[in-house]
Amino acid sequence: MRKIIPYVIALLVCISLFVYNNQKETVLYLAMMTGSNWDVPEYDSFTMIDEAISKFEDAHPGVHVVYETGITPDNYEEYIARKILKNEPLDILYIPSNMLNTLYDAKALEPLNNYIIRYNLKTEAYYPACLEAGMVDNAIYALPYESVPRVMFVNKTLLENEGIDIPSSDWTWDDFLKIAKAVTKDKNNDNIIDQFGFYGYTFEDAYISNDATLYDEKSNTVNINNNIVSAAEYLRNLYHLHDERLTSDMFDKGYVAFCPMDYSDYRTYMPYPWRVKKYSGFKWDCLTMPKGPDGNNTSIIDTLSLGILSDSKHKDLAFEFITSLSYDVTYQTRLVTLSQGVSVLREVMCADEVISALNEDTPGDSIFDISILNDIMNHGVAIRYSHEYEQVMQLINSQVDELIYNDSDIENALIRLQLETNAYLLK
Repeated sequence: MRKIIPYVIALLVCISLFVYNNQKETVLYLAMMTGSNWDVPEYDSFTMIDEAISKFEDAHPGVHVVYETGITPDNYEEYIARKILKNEPLDILYIPSNMLNTLYDAKALEPLNNYIIRYNLKTEAYYPACLEAGMVDNAIYALPYESVPRVMFVNKTLLENEGIDIPSSDWTWDDFLKIAKAVTKDKNNDNIIDQFGFYGYTFEDAYISNDATLYDEKSNTVNINNNIVSAAEYLRNLYHLHDERLTSDMFDKGYVAFCPMDYSDYRTYMPYPWRVKKYSGFKWDCLTMPKGPDGNNTSIIDTLSLGILSDSKHKDLAFEFITSLSYDVTYQTRLVTLSQGVSVLREVMCADEVISALNEDTPGDSIFDISILNDIMNHGVAIRYSHEYEQVMQLINSQVDELIYNDSDIENALIRLQLETNAYLLK
């Protein structure tokens, strides 16, 4: 017995350790924001994520997904930085477009290509611009979760009063300029323009719709070509219609025909009762962005993505969880019908169920065909608002703002600007 007892004790210890390890909880720590990434009032996002977590935990006994509440979009980046610097537990995080480069440079993100192959994810299920938002040098570091394209708001009442038809979905720069010119006028004959063609149309809107890319992230350089020069020349013609520097308040009051905005604004303020609270003085709707002579009706697509921390101890489980949010058709369908964004999955946005649900939220006289969203998303482009990109655009826009209000030769001025900006970036 004395010889056997030590072996029995050892066996019991092994059994105890086995049972303990199998009963031990695995915790996935999730970082998410309270409130909309698009700065609009939103449906209670915690309800959806809680349902997704509950479903995931049921399918993975012993696994729990936890998150903190009260992290607003304004302090979210600081919250993530603090978590990483203090080495606090964190596995999964939502990634706004302006954070991806910072996290990548800090080597904080796990590359996902091998997981995508192992779990047999079909990346073609995503819209190209949505997937591109989480990529660096052809490697995928985040899966897309929700997107918002830029669309053109139109004051239908103003155009109707002027006897002008609403443009079609394939309208052009020429159409935009012609209508803006026709409606810009002094309505009360006091020699002051008080009705305007547009507000907020930018240099970025113009060159993107003319099939041009200004900043190359890979080489960290600015490249000026003929399409970009044409965009600046077009902008000058547009802005010469009225010298006044308008504010968004002018559009809100019904004095402006066109104004580019995020689809999330349309999705939020078109349904009742927000429609009455936001733009009650006139009928309005939205269109695609006008296309340049060498481009398409291309929109900028802003995407909120999901990534995994490179220090996570549960990367496979984390990947399974982000796919349950990003790649699952049922979840994405529910997301797009309850939130302000657009699904990142082609299949969802083409589904009759989704088109019908979104159409129910729009007034009967709406001209915006929800099915056009699929075309907008297919032809959209992703812009990652990195620190470098924002610096470049600040430099470029300040110069372009001067160019469109003076008579300088635009092509020569832009070439000089390219040299100056690239020299600055080189430093």
